[in-house]
Amino acid sequence: QEVALSDDPKTTPSDFVRFVKVDDGGHLDTAITTYRRGDVEVIFYGAVHIADEVCYQTLNDRFTTCDGLLYELVAPRDHRPTKDRETGFNPLSLLQMGMRNSMELTFQLDVINYQPENFVHADMTPQEFQDSMAERGESLMSIMFNMMANGMKMQRAKADSEDPVEPQSFDLVKAFRSGEGRHLLRMLMATQLEEMEMLAAGAKEGGSTLLEGRNEKCLQVLTQQIKGGRKRLGIYYGAAHLPHMEKRLVDDMGFEKVGHEWLVAWGC
Repeated sequence: QEVALSDDPKTTPSDFVRFVKVDDGGHLDTAITTYRRGDVEVIFYGAVHIADEVCYQTLNDRFTTCDGLLYELVAPRDHRPTKDRETGFNPLSLLQMGMRNSMELTFQLDVINYQPENFVHADMTPQEFQDSMAERGESLMSIMFNMMANGMKMQRAKADSEDPVEPQSFDLVKAFRSGEGRHLLRMLMATQLEEMEMLAAGAKEGGSTLLEGRNEKCLQVLTQQIKGGRKRLGIYYGAAHLPHMEKRLVDDMGFEKVGHEWLVAWGC
């Protein structure tokens, strides 16, 4: 049974990404959610990898208010990406660059400043990621299979619902020729992003390395930072990671939700 997600300042489970329709357009929003335990405050900043530059600049400013900002990136320990990094022939990066250019948006790693001293790497190293997959009997192929299986489940659930939503169809090539391509692509991506985030998480029964495994590593780093005396800590992770992380934070670590706001990722 589905549980209603909330953006109420005190109610969980929380909604971490939403599309708000306005007339023939709208906007995609990502959440900033705050939790407190005693004098320790933890703030979730829901990450989307492509957004308007003003969204990332706002986050850069917000991050300066944190004693520590824990960020996701499967990379060597304490690695800090730079704007002049080499991406190489990475299919995922090429896809992201293509989407960025088509929608006239910016890429997270090109705008977010990972160099401040309060930034803390809070994700697996490549070796830890591989070891965790091996321990769980996972592979990149099995993760892809789970994503496809979850996608088919979602489509079946929509088809069986009382009010099924028909996907918007359009000729994208013709749309770009007429000047409407950017708008339609932004609309399509905004309305589908929440589902895409969950598929990308590779969620499966018993948890996955891609989602819960990396979340647990982040929460380990969070615990270390709290023990080190830091009182105001931010976590900058993809929206798909945050429901599980919130549950652990509230149910197992004794935090209470005390705030929720929305930040526009991009307009349509």
